[in-house]
Amino acid sequence: MARLPDLVQQRERAAAAASVVENVIFERQIKPRVNAAIVDEHAAKPIGHHSDDLERVLLYLRSHHLTMKGKYILVCTKPHEEWRIAVLTGRRNEPPVLTEEAFSDRDSAEHGVFLRRLQDAGLWEVEK
Repeated sequence: MARLPDLVQQRERAAAAASVVENVIFERQIKPRVNAAIVDEHAAKPIGHHSDDLERVLLYLRSHHLTMKGKYILVCTKPHEEWRIAVLTGRRNEPPVLTEEAFSDRDSAEHGVFLRRLQDAGLWEVEK
């Protein structure tokens, strides 16, 4: 008689299945939508209503796939003057790590995070 998988095996199977689904969504639904037009759209209006293509890409990039480690956040380091991108460590009670990038307004900071997420996903090459 066949043995049912234990809880660890069940979780491993579920994670493997989720990974396959994630890859299909990325390859078929997200990757084809990333182009200069949505990057330009986001640069012009990073906060607010977006086209369907940009909204889908944003939701995918923001989901961060069940982990907090490495997630980008914005930190206002000087009220109304300076925003910086920070990276969450994924460990409780540990502050995020500030990057060197500083922005003079929230919109450009939001776009900076968007570009980093695209680059990290291998979807866009950011010009330095």
